[in-house]
Amino acid sequence: MNFELLAVIALVILAFGDLIVGVINDAVNFLNSAIGSKVAKRTVILSVAAVGIIIGSTFSDGIIEVARKGIFYPSFFDTTEVIIIFTAVAIADIILLDLYSTFGLPTSTTVSVVFELLGAALAMALWKTGSLTNAWEVINHASASKIILGIVLSVGIAFSAGLIVQFISRLIFTFDYKERFKRWGFIWSGVALTSLVFFILMKGAKHATFMTPEIKDIISTNSYLILSACFVFFSGISLILIKSRVNILKIIVLIGTASLAMAFAGNDLANFIGVSIAGVNAFLGADLSGSLPTPSWVLLLAGLTMTFALFTSKKAKTVTKTELNLASHEKGVKNVWKKRFFISKFVNLVTFIFDSFKKIIPTKAREWISSRWKEQKNSTEKGSHFDLIRASVNLMVAAAVISYATSKKLPLSTTYVTFMVAMGTALADGAWKRDCGPSRLAGVLAVISGWFGTALIAIIMAGIAVSILYLTNIYGLIGLFLLVIVLTTKFMKLHKKRSIIQTQS
Repeated sequence: MNFELLAVIALVILAFGDLIVGVINDAVNFLNSAIGSKVAKRTVILSVAAVGIIIGSTFSDGIIEVARKGIFYPSFFDTTEVIIIFTAVAIADIILLDLYSTFGLPTSTTVSVVFELLGAALAMALWKTGSLTNAWEVINHASASKIILGIVLSVGIAFSAGLIVQFISRLIFTFDYKERFKRWGFIWSGVALTSLVFFILMKGAKHATFMTPEIKDIISTNSYLILSACFVFFSGISLILIKSRVNILKIIVLIGTASLAMAFAGNDLANFIGVSIAGVNAFLGADLSGSLPTPSWVLLLAGLTMTFALFTSKKAKTVTKTELNLASHEKGVKNVWKKRFFISKFVNLVTFIFDSFKKIIPTKAREWISSRWKEQKNSTEKGSHFDLIRASVNLMVAAAVISYATSKKLPLSTTYVTFMVAMGTALADGAWKRDCGPSRLAGVLAVISGWFGTALIAIIMAGIAVSILYLTNIYGLIGLFLLVIVLTTKFMKLHKKRSIIQTQS
Protein backbone atom coordinates (compact mmCIF):
# COMPACT_ATOMS: atom_id res chain seq x y z
CA MET A 1 0.00 0.00 0.00
CA ASN A 2 1.52 3.34 -1.06
CA PHE A 3 1.64 6.46 1.08
CA GLU A 4 -1.02 8.43 -0.81
CA LEU A 5 -3.68 5.72 -0.48
CA LEU A 6 -2.94 5.16 3.21
CA ALA A 7 -3.03 8.92 3.82
CA VAL A 8 -6.43 9.22 2.12
CA ILE A 9 -7.82 6.38 4.29
CA ALA A 10 -6.43 8.18 7.35
CA LEU A 11 -8.02 11.45 6.17
CA VAL A 12 -11.46 9.84 5.93
CA ILE A 13 -11.14 8.45 9.48
CA LEU A 14 -9.75 11.74 10.78
CA ALA A 15 -12.70 13.60 9.21
CA PHE A 16 -15.10 11.79 11.55
CA GLY A 17 -12.85 12.54 14.52
CA ASP A 18 -12.65 16.20 13.53
CA LEU A 19 -16.44 16.40 13.24
CA ILE A 20 -16.84 15.09 16.78
CA VAL A 21 -14.21 17.29 18.48
CA GLY A 22 -15.30 20.25 16.36
CA VAL A 23 -18.97 20.20 17.30
CA ILE A 24 -18.04 19.63 20.95
CA ASN A 25 -16.13 22.92 21.02
CA ASP A 26 -18.48 24.87 18.77
CA ALA A 27 -21.66 23.76 20.55
CA VAL A 28 -21.30 26.70 22.95
CA ASN A 29 -22.02 29.04 20.01
CA PHE A 30 -25.62 27.96 19.64
CA LEU A 31 -26.46 26.32 22.99
CA ASN A 32 -25.31 29.02 25.42
CA SER A 33 -28.38 31.28 25.31
CA ALA A 34 -30.98 28.51 25.43
CA ILE A 35 -29.29 26.53 28.20
CA GLY A 36 -28.33 29.65 30.18
CA SER A 37 -31.93 30.88 30.27
CA LYS A 38 -33.41 27.39 30.74
CA VAL A 39 -35.84 28.11 27.92
CA ALA A 40 -36.72 24.40 27.81
CA LYS A 41 -35.45 21.02 28.92
CA ARG A 42 -31.93 20.20 27.74
CA THR A 43 -33.18 17.39 25.48
CA VAL A 44 -35.59 19.80 23.78
CA ILE A 45 -32.83 22.37 23.27
CA LEU A 46 -30.48 19.73 21.84
CA SER A 47 -33.25 18.44 19.55
CA VAL A 48 -33.89 21.95 18.20
CA ALA A 49 -30.15 22.41 17.64
CA ALA A 50 -29.95 18.99 15.98
CA VAL A 51 -32.60 19.98 13.43
CA GLY A 52 -30.59 23.11 12.64
CA ILE A 53 -27.37 21.11 12.28
CA ILE A 54 -28.86 18.54 9.90
CA ILE A 55 -30.56 21.18 7.73
CA GLY A 56 -27.43 23.34 7.74
CA SER A 57 -25.15 20.46 6.80
CA THR A 58 -27.27 19.61 3.75
CA PHE A 59 -27.27 23.30 2.76
CA SER A 60 -23.47 23.38 2.82
CA ASP A 61 -22.07 23.36 -0.70
CA GLY A 62 -18.91 21.61 0.46
CA ILE A 63 -16.69 23.46 -1.99
CA ILE A 64 -14.43 24.37 0.93
CA GLU A 65 -12.75 27.42 -0.56
CA VAL A 66 -10.53 28.14 2.44
CA ALA A 67 -9.30 24.55 2.70
CA ARG A 68 -8.51 24.27 -1.00
CA LYS A 69 -7.15 27.58 -2.13
CA GLY A 70 -8.02 30.31 0.36
CA ILE A 71 -4.75 30.24 2.30
CA PHE A 72 -2.18 28.86 -0.16
CA TYR A 73 -1.83 28.19 -3.87
CA PRO A 74 -2.23 24.39 -4.37
CA SER A 75 -0.75 24.57 -7.89
CA PHE A 76 2.68 25.11 -6.31
CA PHE A 77 2.69 21.54 -4.92
CA ASP A 78 2.39 18.10 -6.48
CA THR A 79 -0.29 15.58 -5.45
CA THR A 80 1.75 13.89 -2.72
CA GLU A 81 2.76 17.20 -1.16
CA VAL A 82 -0.85 18.46 -1.13
CA ILE A 83 -2.00 15.23 0.55
CA ILE A 84 0.76 15.61 3.16
CA ILE A 85 -0.38 19.18 3.90
CA PHE A 86 -4.03 18.21 4.34
CA THR A 87 -3.18 15.14 6.43
CA ALA A 88 -0.99 17.22 8.74
CA VAL A 89 -3.78 19.79 9.15
CA ALA A 90 -6.36 17.10 10.00
CA ILE A 91 -4.05 15.54 12.62
CA ALA A 92 -3.17 18.89 14.21
CA ASP A 93 -6.81 20.01 14.23
CA ILE A 94 -8.11 17.01 16.17
CA ILE A 95 -5.39 17.27 18.82
CA LEU A 96 -5.78 21.05 19.19
CA LEU A 97 -9.58 21.15 19.43
CA ASP A 98 -9.73 18.18 21.79
CA LEU A 99 -7.12 19.82 24.02
CA TYR A 100 -9.18 23.02 24.30
CA SER A 101 -12.42 21.13 24.92
CA THR A 102 -10.77 19.08 27.68
CA PHE A 103 -10.05 22.28 29.62
CA GLY A 104 -13.43 23.81 28.75
CA LEU A 105 -11.99 26.60 26.60
CA PRO A 106 -14.05 27.70 23.59
CA THR A 107 -11.96 28.46 20.52
CA SER A 108 -12.49 29.10 16.84
CA THR A 109 -12.45 26.15 14.47
CA THR A 110 -12.04 28.65 11.64
CA VAL A 111 -8.91 30.15 13.18
CA SER A 112 -7.47 26.72 13.93
CA VAL A 113 -7.87 25.42 10.37
CA VAL A 114 -6.70 28.69 8.78
CA PHE A 115 -3.47 28.80 10.78
CA GLU A 116 -2.91 25.05 10.42
CA LEU A 117 -3.13 25.43 6.65
CA LEU A 118 -0.79 28.41 6.89
CA GLY A 119 1.77 26.52 8.98
CA ALA A 120 1.54 23.30 6.96
CA ALA A 121 1.83 25.01 3.56
CA LEU A 122 4.70 27.20 4.75
CA ALA A 123 6.61 24.23 6.19
CA MET A 124 6.12 22.16 3.04
CA ALA A 125 7.21 25.06 0.82
CA LEU A 126 10.26 25.57 3.03
CA TRP A 127 11.27 21.92 2.68
CA LYS A 128 10.68 22.09 -1.06
CA THR A 129 12.46 25.36 -1.85
CA GLY A 130 14.92 25.65 1.03
CA SER A 131 14.24 29.39 1.11
CA LEU A 132 11.86 31.21 3.45
CA THR A 133 11.48 34.03 0.92
CA ASN A 134 10.34 31.63 -1.79
CA ALA A 135 8.16 29.74 0.68
CA TRP A 136 6.21 32.92 1.48
CA GLU A 137 5.23 33.18 -2.19
CA VAL A 138 3.07 30.07 -1.74
CA ILE A 139 0.82 31.85 0.75
CA ASN A 140 -2.24 33.70 -0.51
CA HIS A 141 -1.37 36.86 1.42
CA ALA A 142 -4.44 38.89 0.46
CA SER A 143 -6.91 36.19 1.47
CA ALA A 144 -5.06 35.24 4.67
CA SER A 145 -4.67 38.87 5.79
CA LYS A 146 -8.35 39.61 5.14
CA ILE A 147 -9.44 36.60 7.18
CA ILE A 148 -7.16 37.43 10.13
CA LEU A 149 -8.08 41.15 10.18
CA GLY A 150 -11.79 40.38 9.97
CA ILE A 151 -11.58 37.96 12.88
CA VAL A 152 -9.70 40.43 15.11
CA LEU A 153 -12.08 43.32 14.37
CA SER A 154 -15.15 41.15 14.99
CA VAL A 155 -14.12 40.67 18.64
CA GLY A 156 -14.38 44.36 19.55
CA ILE A 157 -17.46 44.99 17.41
CA ALA A 158 -19.35 42.02 18.88
CA PHE A 159 -18.57 43.02 22.48
CA SER A 160 -19.61 46.64 21.90
CA ALA A 161 -22.81 45.67 20.07
CA GLY A 162 -23.83 43.25 22.82
CA LEU A 163 -23.13 45.85 25.50
CA ILE A 164 -25.13 48.63 23.82
CA VAL A 165 -28.16 46.57 22.75
CA GLN A 166 -28.46 44.87 26.15
CA PHE A 167 -28.18 48.22 27.95
CA ILE A 168 -31.00 49.66 25.84
CA SER A 169 -33.12 46.52 26.20
CA ARG A 170 -32.76 46.46 29.98
CA LEU A 171 -33.41 50.19 30.15
CA ILE A 172 -36.72 49.65 28.35
CA PHE A 173 -37.95 46.44 29.97
CA THR A 174 -36.01 46.25 33.31
CA PHE A 175 -35.66 42.91 35.12
CA ASP A 176 -39.39 42.95 35.86
CA TYR A 177 -40.05 42.77 32.15
CA LYS A 178 -43.15 40.58 31.84
CA GLU A 179 -45.82 43.28 32.20
CA ARG A 180 -43.90 45.82 30.10
CA PHE A 181 -43.27 43.21 27.45
CA LYS A 182 -47.01 42.65 27.05
CA ARG A 183 -47.35 46.29 25.93
CA TRP A 184 -44.21 46.91 23.87
CA GLY A 185 -42.71 43.48 23.35
CA PHE A 186 -44.19 43.03 19.88
CA ILE A 187 -41.91 45.75 18.47
CA TRP A 188 -38.86 44.29 20.15
CA SER A 189 -39.83 40.77 19.00
CA GLY A 190 -40.25 42.05 15.45
CA VAL A 191 -36.67 43.35 15.47
CA ALA A 192 -35.34 40.11 16.97
CA LEU A 193 -37.15 37.78 14.57
CA THR A 194 -36.23 39.95 11.57
CA SER A 195 -32.53 39.79 12.44
CA LEU A 196 -32.73 36.00 12.92
CA VAL A 197 -34.57 35.35 9.64
CA PHE A 198 -32.19 37.61 7.73
CA PHE A 199 -29.35 35.75 9.41
CA ILE A 200 -30.75 32.41 8.20
CA LEU A 201 -30.95 33.73 4.63
CA MET A 202 -27.53 35.40 4.62
CA LYS A 203 -25.52 32.85 6.58
CA GLY A 204 -27.34 29.60 7.23
CA ALA A 205 -28.85 29.03 3.80
CA LYS A 206 -26.41 30.90 1.58
CA HIS A 207 -25.18 27.62 0.05
CA ALA A 208 -28.65 26.11 -0.44
CA THR A 209 -29.57 25.15 -4.01
CA PHE A 210 -32.46 27.63 -4.07
CA MET A 211 -30.07 30.48 -3.19
CA THR A 212 -28.99 31.16 -6.76
CA PRO A 213 -26.72 34.12 -7.58
CA GLU A 214 -29.80 35.96 -8.88
CA ILE A 215 -31.69 35.50 -5.59
CA LYS A 216 -28.61 36.58 -3.61
CA ASP A 217 -28.37 39.73 -5.74
CA ILE A 218 -32.06 40.48 -5.16
CA ILE A 219 -31.62 40.08 -1.39
CA SER A 220 -28.49 42.24 -1.40
CA THR A 221 -30.03 44.97 -3.57
CA ASN A 222 -33.34 45.10 -1.69
CA SER A 223 -32.04 44.27 1.79
CA TYR A 224 -33.58 47.34 3.47
CA LEU A 225 -36.97 46.71 1.86
CA ILE A 226 -36.88 43.03 2.87
CA LEU A 227 -35.87 43.94 6.42
CA SER A 228 -38.69 46.50 6.69
CA ALA A 229 -41.28 44.04 5.37
CA CYS A 230 -40.04 41.33 7.75
CA PHE A 231 -40.18 43.75 10.68
CA VAL A 232 -43.81 44.70 9.98
CA PHE A 233 -44.82 41.07 9.44
CA PHE A 234 -43.09 39.66 12.52
CA SER A 235 -44.22 42.55 14.72
CA GLY A 236 -47.81 41.78 13.73
CA ILE A 237 -47.39 38.05 14.39
CA SER A 238 -45.70 38.81 17.73
CA LEU A 239 -48.55 41.11 18.77
CA ILE A 240 -51.09 38.36 18.10
CA LEU A 241 -49.04 35.78 20.00
CA ILE A 242 -48.45 38.08 22.98
CA LYS A 243 -52.16 38.91 23.17
CA SER A 244 -52.81 35.15 23.09
CA ARG A 245 -50.51 34.84 26.13
CA VAL A 246 -47.85 32.91 24.23
CA ASN A 247 -44.31 33.41 25.56
CA ILE A 248 -42.80 34.88 22.40
CA LEU A 249 -39.36 35.15 24.03
CA LYS A 250 -39.11 31.37 24.28
CA ILE A 251 -39.96 31.09 20.59
CA ILE A 252 -37.30 33.68 19.73
CA VAL A 253 -34.62 31.86 21.74
CA LEU A 254 -35.46 28.47 20.21
CA ILE A 255 -35.55 29.90 16.67
CA GLY A 256 -32.25 31.65 17.36
CA THR A 257 -30.72 28.41 18.64
CA ALA A 258 -31.82 26.53 15.52
CA SER A 259 -30.62 29.30 13.18
CA LEU A 260 -27.17 29.54 14.78
CA ALA A 261 -26.86 25.73 14.71
CA MET A 262 -27.88 25.77 11.06
CA ALA A 263 -25.32 28.43 10.18
CA PHE A 264 -22.66 26.59 12.17
CA ALA A 265 -23.27 23.35 10.25
CA GLY A 266 -23.61 25.08 6.90
CA ASN A 267 -20.38 27.03 7.18
CA ASP A 268 -18.12 25.53 9.84
CA LEU A 269 -18.57 22.08 8.33
CA ALA A 270 -15.73 23.11 6.01
CA ASN A 271 -13.43 23.41 9.01
CA PHE A 272 -14.03 19.79 10.02
CA ILE A 273 -14.16 17.85 6.74
CA GLY A 274 -12.76 20.41 4.31
CA VAL A 275 -9.14 19.28 4.43
CA SER A 276 -10.13 15.60 4.24
CA ILE A 277 -12.34 16.18 1.19
CA ALA A 278 -9.62 18.28 -0.42
CA GLY A 279 -7.10 15.49 0.23
CA VAL A 280 -9.37 12.87 -1.35
CA ASN A 281 -9.96 15.14 -4.36
CA ALA A 282 -6.20 15.63 -4.74
CA PHE A 283 -5.69 11.84 -4.65
CA LEU A 284 -8.34 11.42 -7.37
CA GLY A 285 -6.50 13.94 -9.53
CA ALA A 286 -9.11 16.71 -9.36
CA ASP A 287 -8.20 20.32 -10.07
CA LEU A 288 -8.28 21.98 -6.64
CA SER A 289 -8.55 25.44 -8.18
CA GLY A 290 -11.89 24.53 -9.75
CA SER A 291 -15.37 23.94 -8.33
CA LEU A 292 -15.62 20.59 -6.52
CA PRO A 293 -18.99 20.19 -4.78
CA THR A 294 -19.32 17.45 -2.17
CA PRO A 295 -21.99 14.71 -2.56
CA SER A 296 -25.13 15.37 -0.51
CA TRP A 297 -24.91 12.02 1.27
CA VAL A 298 -21.47 12.96 2.63
CA LEU A 299 -22.82 16.24 4.00
CA LEU A 300 -25.85 14.50 5.54
CA LEU A 301 -23.61 11.86 7.15
CA ALA A 302 -21.45 14.66 8.56
CA GLY A 303 -24.55 16.33 10.01
CA LEU A 304 -25.73 13.11 11.65
CA THR A 305 -22.24 12.52 13.10
CA MET A 306 -22.21 15.99 14.66
CA THR A 307 -25.72 15.46 16.05
CA PHE A 308 -24.64 12.20 17.69
CA ALA A 309 -21.63 13.93 19.27
CA LEU A 310 -23.82 16.78 20.50
CA PHE A 311 -26.12 14.44 22.43
CA THR A 312 -23.43 12.14 23.85
CA SER A 313 -20.42 14.36 24.64
CA LYS A 314 -19.70 15.46 28.20
CA LYS A 315 -16.97 17.84 27.00
CA ALA A 316 -19.59 19.97 25.23
CA LYS A 317 -21.16 20.59 28.65
CA THR A 318 -17.77 21.65 30.03
CA VAL A 319 -17.17 24.21 27.26
CA THR A 320 -20.71 25.56 27.63
CA LYS A 321 -20.28 25.78 31.40
CA THR A 322 -17.20 28.01 30.99
CA GLU A 323 -19.11 30.69 29.10
CA LEU A 324 -22.21 30.44 31.30
CA ASN A 325 -20.19 30.88 34.50
CA LEU A 326 -18.52 34.00 33.10
CA ALA A 327 -21.86 35.51 32.03
CA SER A 328 -24.09 34.30 34.87
CA HIS A 329 -26.23 36.73 36.83
CA GLU A 330 -26.88 34.24 39.60
CA LYS A 331 -25.18 34.57 42.97
CA GLY A 332 -22.89 31.84 44.21
CA VAL A 333 -21.63 30.76 40.79
CA LYS A 334 -18.11 29.48 41.26
CA ASN A 335 -15.36 30.66 38.94
CA VAL A 336 -12.16 28.67 38.62
CA TRP A 337 -10.26 31.73 37.42
CA LYS A 338 -7.90 33.27 39.96
CA LYS A 339 -7.74 37.00 40.54
CA ARG A 340 -4.48 38.57 39.41
CA PHE A 341 -2.97 41.73 40.80
CA PHE A 342 -2.94 43.61 37.51
CA ILE A 343 -6.52 42.51 36.76
CA SER A 344 -7.75 43.86 40.11
CA LYS A 345 -5.99 47.15 39.36
CA PHE A 346 -7.51 47.23 35.89
CA VAL A 347 -10.99 46.66 37.33
CA ASN A 348 -10.38 49.49 39.82
CA LEU A 349 -9.33 51.77 36.97
CA VAL A 350 -12.43 50.95 34.91
CA THR A 351 -14.62 51.43 38.01
CA PHE A 352 -13.01 54.83 38.65
CA ILE A 353 -13.64 55.93 35.05
CA PHE A 354 -17.22 54.64 35.21
CA ASP A 355 -17.90 56.41 38.52
CA SER A 356 -16.42 59.63 37.11
CA PHE A 357 -18.64 59.34 34.05
CA LYS A 358 -21.71 58.82 36.25
CA LYS A 359 -21.09 62.15 37.98
CA ILE A 360 -21.62 63.94 34.67
CA ILE A 361 -25.14 62.50 34.40
CA PRO A 362 -27.82 64.51 36.27
CA THR A 363 -28.82 62.99 39.62
CA LYS A 364 -32.45 62.33 38.67
CA ALA A 365 -31.46 60.66 35.41
CA ARG A 366 -28.87 58.57 37.26
CA GLU A 367 -31.43 57.48 39.85
CA TRP A 368 -33.94 56.59 37.13
CA ILE A 369 -31.39 54.50 35.25
CA SER A 370 -30.34 52.79 38.49
CA SER A 371 -33.98 51.92 39.23
CA ARG A 372 -34.22 50.07 35.91
CA TRP A 373 -31.52 47.66 37.08
CA LYS A 374 -33.23 46.63 40.32
CA GLU A 375 -33.52 42.87 40.24
CA GLN A 376 -36.87 41.26 40.95
CA LYS A 377 -37.52 37.93 42.61
CA ASN A 378 -38.63 35.17 40.26
CA SER A 379 -37.62 37.23 37.20
CA THR A 380 -35.70 34.21 35.90
CA GLU A 381 -36.33 30.49 35.78
CA LYS A 382 -35.04 28.60 38.81
CA GLY A 383 -31.42 27.58 38.22
CA SER A 384 -31.01 29.75 35.12
CA HIS A 385 -27.98 31.99 34.61
CA PHE A 386 -29.89 34.89 33.03
CA ASP A 387 -33.37 35.78 31.82
CA LEU A 388 -34.99 35.42 28.40
CA ILE A 389 -34.40 39.08 27.52
CA ARG A 390 -30.63 38.64 27.67
CA ALA A 391 -30.81 35.23 25.98
CA SER A 392 -32.69 36.69 23.01
CA VAL A 393 -30.34 39.69 22.84
CA ASN A 394 -27.37 37.30 22.71
CA LEU A 395 -28.86 35.52 19.72
CA MET A 396 -30.24 38.62 17.99
CA VAL A 397 -27.00 40.62 18.18
CA ALA A 398 -24.78 37.68 17.21
CA ALA A 399 -27.05 36.99 14.24
CA ALA A 400 -27.04 40.65 13.20
CA VAL A 401 -23.24 41.01 13.40
CA ILE A 402 -22.61 37.77 11.50
CA SER A 403 -25.28 38.58 8.87
CA TYR A 404 -23.86 42.04 8.23
CA ALA A 405 -20.32 40.68 7.90
CA THR A 406 -21.54 37.97 5.52
CA SER A 407 -23.46 40.46 3.35
CA LYS A 408 -20.29 42.55 3.08
CA LYS A 409 -18.19 39.40 2.47
CA LEU A 410 -16.13 40.06 5.60
CA PRO A 411 -14.66 36.95 7.29
CA LEU A 412 -15.14 36.43 11.02
CA SER A 413 -15.26 33.74 13.67
CA THR A 414 -18.74 32.76 14.87
CA THR A 415 -17.18 31.53 18.14
CA TYR A 416 -15.51 34.85 18.86
CA VAL A 417 -18.66 36.81 17.97
CA THR A 418 -21.07 34.75 20.10
CA PHE A 419 -18.67 34.68 23.06
CA MET A 420 -17.95 38.41 23.01
CA VAL A 421 -21.63 39.28 22.55
CA ALA A 422 -22.40 37.16 25.63
CA MET A 423 -19.69 38.95 27.61
CA GLY A 424 -20.94 42.36 26.46
CA THR A 425 -24.53 41.62 27.48
CA ALA A 426 -23.32 40.27 30.84
CA LEU A 427 -21.41 43.49 31.55
CA ALA A 428 -24.38 45.64 30.53
CA ASP A 429 -26.67 43.60 32.77
CA GLY A 430 -24.49 44.17 35.84
CA ALA A 431 -23.44 40.52 36.07
CA TRP A 432 -19.81 41.53 36.67
CA LYS A 433 -20.14 43.01 40.13
CA ARG A 434 -17.22 44.23 42.23
CA ASP A 435 -16.94 40.95 44.16
CA CYS A 436 -16.74 38.70 41.09
CA GLY A 437 -15.58 41.19 38.43
CA PRO A 438 -11.83 40.51 38.72
CA SER A 439 -12.18 36.72 38.57
CA ARG A 440 -14.56 36.89 35.62
CA LEU A 441 -12.31 39.33 33.78
CA ALA A 442 -9.46 36.90 34.41
CA GLY A 443 -11.59 34.18 32.85
CA VAL A 444 -12.40 36.27 29.78
CA LEU A 445 -8.74 37.19 29.31
CA ALA A 446 -7.80 33.51 29.69
CA VAL A 447 -10.24 32.59 26.91
CA ILE A 448 -9.04 35.42 24.65
CA SER A 449 -5.38 34.55 25.25
CA GLY A 450 -6.34 30.99 24.37
CA TRP A 451 -7.56 32.30 21.02
CA PHE A 452 -4.14 33.76 20.27
CA GLY A 453 -2.67 30.49 21.51
CA THR A 454 -4.84 28.66 18.99
CA ALA A 455 -3.16 30.46 16.11
CA LEU A 456 0.36 29.91 17.43
CA ILE A 457 -0.15 26.27 18.39
CA ALA A 458 -1.91 25.55 15.08
CA ILE A 459 1.01 26.88 13.02
CA ILE A 460 3.63 25.00 15.06
CA MET A 461 1.74 21.69 15.25
CA ALA A 462 0.86 21.63 11.56
CA GLY A 463 4.43 22.57 10.61
CA ILE A 464 5.86 19.76 12.77
CA ALA A 465 3.34 17.25 11.39
CA VAL A 466 4.19 18.20 7.79
CA SER A 467 7.91 17.84 8.52
CA ILE A 468 7.43 14.38 10.04
CA LEU A 469 5.29 13.19 7.11
CA TYR A 470 7.65 14.71 4.52
CA LEU A 471 10.77 13.15 6.05
CA THR A 472 9.46 9.76 7.23
CA ASN A 473 6.59 9.15 4.80
CA ILE A 474 4.43 6.13 5.66
CA TYR A 475 6.16 5.46 9.00
CA GLY A 476 5.49 9.00 10.14
CA LEU A 477 1.85 8.71 9.08
CA ILE A 478 1.35 5.57 11.18
CA GLY A 479 3.17 7.17 14.12
CA LEU A 480 1.11 10.38 14.00
CA PHE A 481 -2.14 8.45 13.64
CA LEU A 482 -1.29 6.41 16.74
CA LEU A 483 -0.34 9.64 18.53
CA VAL A 484 -3.83 11.04 17.84
CA ILE A 485 -5.39 7.91 19.37
CA VAL A 486 -3.13 8.04 22.44
CA LEU A 487 -3.63 11.78 23.06
CA THR A 488 -7.42 11.74 22.62
CA THR A 489 -7.58 8.82 25.07
CA LYS A 490 -5.39 10.73 27.55
CA PHE A 491 -7.53 13.85 27.14
CA MET A 492 -10.67 11.81 27.81
CA LYS A 493 -9.24 10.47 31.07
CA LEU A 494 -7.97 13.92 32.08
CA HIS A 495 -11.39 15.47 31.45
CA LYS A 496 -13.08 12.79 33.53
CA LYS A 497 -10.61 13.39 36.37
CA ARG A 498 -11.09 17.19 36.22
CA SER A 499 -14.87 16.77 36.24
CA ILE A 500 -14.73 14.60 39.38
CA ILE A 501 -12.48 17.12 41.16
CA GLN A 502 -14.74 20.07 40.23
CA THR A 503 -17.83 18.17 41.37
CA GLN A 504 -16.25 17.36 44.73
CA SER A 505 -15.09 20.95 45.25
